[in-house]
Amino acid sequence: MADMGGSGGSSFRGGKLTGRFRKRQAVSSGLMLTAMMDILTTILFFLMKNYSTVQSDFAQAKDLNLPYSSALVPPQAALQLIVSKDAILLDDQPITHIVDGDIDKKDLYRDGVLIVPLAQELKKQKDRSLYIQNHSDDHSFTGTIVMQADKTLKFSVLKKVIYTAGISDFVNLKLAVLKKDEG
Repeated sequence: MADMGGSGGSSFRGGKLTGRFRKRQAVSSGLMLTAMMDILTTILFFLMKNYSTVQSDFAQAKDLNLPYSSALVPPQAALQLIVSKDAILLDDQPITHIVDGDIDKKDLYRDGVLIVPLAQELKKQKDRSLYIQNHSDDHSFTGTIVMQADKTLKFSVLKKVIYTAGISDFVNLKLAVLKKDEG
C-alpha cells in the first residue's frame, strides 16, 4: 500500500509539510505571553485593590500598659474610655479617681457597682448622639465604646466600668489591646 499523503489530513502534500501547517505549528508551539501577561496583570490589580493599610487616629493613653493580643480587628472611631491605675477618663476628660486600686467610694451608687459620675457623663454623650441622629442622616447611635484599660487593674474595677457602660446603653464594648509580636 502506498502512503496517500499523510495520516488523515491535508498537512502533507507528497511527503512535505505545507506552508500553512508550518505557520500554524510555529505559533501554537510557543508560549502565549500576551495571555500570561493579561492573567498576571489581572492578579496584580486584584491584589492591589484588596490590600489595604489601616490608618487609625487611635492614641494610647500615657502611663497605661495595655494587654497583648493576637486580635486582627483594627480600632474604630468611637467614644474613648480610659481606665488607668489612677483615674477613669471619657474622651480625655477626668470622670473619677481610682484610690488604692478601686473606685472612690463617694462616686459609687448604693449598690457599690454603678459609677455615678461615669453614668451621668455617658448619658450626656448618648443624649448628644441621639440629638445628632435625629437631625442628621449620616449619624446613628451605636452604643460603642473603645475601652483602654491598664492590664494591672483588678477585675472588680473593670466589672464596675463595664456594668456602668451597659446600664447607660453603651453595650458595644471594644477593648483596646496591643498586637502581640509573633515569633
